[in-house]
Amino acid sequence: MWNSIRPLPPLARALVLLVLTTVGVPAEPEEGFEEVVRRTEEIRGLQFKQPVSFSRLEKPELAALLEREMDRLISEEEWRSIEDSLVLLGAAPKGISLRDLYRGLLGEQVAGLYDPHAKQMHVVGNLSLKVALTQIVLEHELTHALTDQHFDLLRLPIERTDHDDRSLAAMAVVEGDATLSMVEYAKDLGADSLMVTALVSLMMDQESLSVSPPLLQAMFLFPYLGGEVFLINLSMKYAVREGRLVEREDIPGGTVNWEVVNHLYLHPPESTEQILHPEKCALGNDPPVEFSFKDAKPFEFDTGWEYVSENTFGEFLIKTLLMEEISSHQSEEAAAGWGGDRYTLARGPNGEQALFWRTIWDTEEDAAEFRAAVEKFSARDGFGGPSFVLPDGGETGREVSLWVVSEKAVAERIKGGMLKP
Repeated sequence: MWNSIRPLPPLARALVLLVLTTVGVPAEPEEGFEEVVRRTEEIRGLQFKQPVSFSRLEKPELAALLEREMDRLISEEEWRSIEDSLVLLGAAPKGISLRDLYRGLLGEQVAGLYDPHAKQMHVVGNLSLKVALTQIVLEHELTHALTDQHFDLLRLPIERTDHDDRSLAAMAVVEGDATLSMVEYAKDLGADSLMVTALVSLMMDQESLSVSPPLLQAMFLFPYLGGEVFLINLSMKYAVREGRLVEREDIPGGTVNWEVVNHLYLHPPESTEQILHPEKCALGNDPPVEFSFKDAKPFEFDTGWEYVSENTFGEFLIKTLLMEEISSHQSEEAAAGWGGDRYTLARGPNGEQALFWRTIWDTEEDAAEFRAAVEKFSARDGFGGPSFVLPDGGETGREVSLWVVSEKAVAERIKGGMLKP
């Protein structure tokens, strides 16, 4: 597991550095530990360059460590901006405390943490390696430590604070890899691969997960399950030749091509679109359109208004958001053809909020399909406040932009020109 999450700005950070590990590692190697290490190396075709350093923590010490990590990764203002953005987008209820949610998800189920900054594994409790489940979870975490020694996990865009989509895509490589390695190890113990994959959800506190908004549930699980499927599909269809992914000419076997997985640490996917459509990652012919509001604000603030944050949603989160109000098929169709997006949150002098979301699509038809879907979503009160879609499609006809605000009066002032898109 890891720690970063991002349908809200720094949520991608928080999921990737706090959850990176759910493990039980003996403070002094007990019988069976070296065998799990050896088998992890064998499965991944990599050797540990040095022993994994670890320390033992009691539950209160782990809780304090998690609190410090959350403080380091996300400021109180960032938590507030994330929450406000998610509420306006209709992805979370008003009054939600994401920090409390994270604390609940991670605090009870985590048996340990791998810290990629200190290159150290912190462990909690006395888990016996005579228990198969302990071995399986340990192997998952050892895979993180192993790939960190070879590829430096922090070179990936996991800790970006302003791009949930790219962070989530990178996390899919890291967690998909460890999940597949865990599945291979579990086969030695006679466990079914579907059973092992189901263990992923057990790495989080089930009560906290069950009460989490659907979009956050999907975001927590996507790096594991979506990443696993992505790596399998890529392994089946592509191989590495001269540092590039090329289509396979042979009939693929039933094992994962770890050379392909290793390649992705050096050339990570740029978006969740590339996770959902692996061929786009392999061919590299449909990169996301990147833009920012920092140097070209989408509107002029009136006195007392302040720009506070911006972020990118991406195809996966757009699809997941729309599924709250329209069918799964319609959501997938509406999110397909994504080219890029960016949203920014502003606050007024009296606590008013206004979120501007600009999306870019591959074709005019894709843009029209998303426009129809988001208008239906809005008509069904999917957003967390008054919303309206701008009538034009930009210079190319392939853009769809919209406002979501905290109160009707703000929408009227925007339409009247107080904030000028």
